[in-house]
Amino acid sequence: MEVTLPADLSKQVQQELASGRYRNADELVEQAVRSFLEERDRGERRLAALRRIGQAVDQAGLYERVFLPGQ
Repeated sequence: MEVTLPADLSKQVQQELASGRYRNADELVEQAVRSFLEERDRGERRLAALRRIGQAVDQAGLYERVFLPGQ
């Protein structure tokens, strides 16, 4: 697979490689993709949990019990 990055990201990759944190660009890109996928999955799990909470609140009728000032 070949990846072409915009100049600003390419410069950042070169800076990371120069820092010695990564052996090569492949290692850096691999770690970046893994981090992206983990964060996306974490976000999807959070959203699913919030939806379950919203459904539970709906089913319990809690919205109707909320007191709104001025009403």
